[in-house]
Amino acid sequence: MKLKRLLLIIGGLVLLAVILCVGGALVSGAFGGQSTPTPAAGDEADVPTEVSIRARGEIVPAVWADLSFDASGQVAEWLVEEGDVVEAGAPLGRLDTESLEMALLEAQMALDATELKLAQAQADLERQLAEAQLALETAEARLVQAQARYPSLAAAAVHLQAAIEAEERAWVEYDKAIHRPWDPDTVTESYRLAYEAAVDERELAQAEYDSVLAEQRASSQELIVLEGEVQKAHLALAKLEEGVDPLLAQDVESAELQVTQAQADLEAATLAAPFGGTVVELHLKEQDWAQPGTPAITVADLSTLRVETTDLDEWAAAQVPVGGEATIVFTAFDDKTLTGHVTEIALRGEELPAGDVVYRAVIELDVPDPDLRWGMTVRITIPIE
Repeated sequence: MKLKRLLLIIGGLVLLAVILCVGGALVSGAFGGQSTPTPAAGDEADVPTEVSIRARGEIVPAVWADLSFDASGQVAEWLVEEGDVVEAGAPLGRLDTESLEMALLEAQMALDATELKLAQAQADLERQLAEAQLALETAEARLVQAQARYPSLAAAAVHLQAAIEAEERAWVEYDKAIHRPWDPDTVTESYRLAYEAAVDERELAQAEYDSVLAEQRASSQELIVLEGEVQKAHLALAKLEEGVDPLLAQDVESAELQVTQAQADLEAATLAAPFGGTVVELHLKEQDWAQPGTPAITVADLSTLRVETTDLDEWAAAQVPVGGEATIVFTAFDDKTLTGHVTEIALRGEELPAGDVVYRAVIELDVPDPDLRWGMTVRITIPIE
């Protein structure tokens, strides 16, 4: 019994030693990121050893996208299959567009109706402008004619004033003749007759002035009416010159926006390739319901495959130089080793669920390999000084 217990103790110690050795090696690889080869016989003790960073990664294309439709609807058809190579702008699939086409037709009909209404309003306006211009010219002509029919009161007043002054001068001469006894009676009589003629002329001028004044008073109402018609014609013409109802133009603009939106909705029902590449996966089948933001198809440019690290910790990220050489070993191949160069290291780390922070490093392959597939896992070695 004692011998058996002793053998069990010895076996346990051996197993513990093996575990400690293996665990120590793993811890050294994980935290040191370094490889220290044993110096050859005769080497000096201070010869520097090679130090390298080891990381895991995967093959990914530099250019790829999960594409989604910009509208909701049922997938009517796919125009491509998985594995097809497409060019940029090529249509990939379409949603059921029956309702969208109907919406576009209705919007276009509404636009046609509003444009026709606006065109009719503009034609009516041109006709109304011509009529208003003619009405104004007619009112102005009637006013001028009415004003011309009546004698000028100012002219009659001038005539009357002249007749009064002539009468006064004739009276003065007649009065002088009366008081000059040496003048013959014939001379006095001539002055009297001249005075009486001046009186008659003054009376005629007064009668003319009174007649014109009466006519002016009688015509004042007609002139007021005609002047009002001229002013009204001016206002009507000015109103028409402002143009058609601005609400009609706004209706046309609104209808144009509706057509533009309906066209955009119809175009959004067709999914096009944003770049040239290969159709990697169709996420939806025909008759499935598509939503904006929900991946419908994955397209990738597989000619841009590269390596991206998945577990490069912050210490290693600080040591890896951009431009540094890298050796890549593939899990899928036993005899394939490729080389590449580090072209990019993420400026911001990504926190994993366990709390660790990792940085994405991009490694471009020196020579592309047609055997590589998106998602293959690799082991990466990057020498550092």
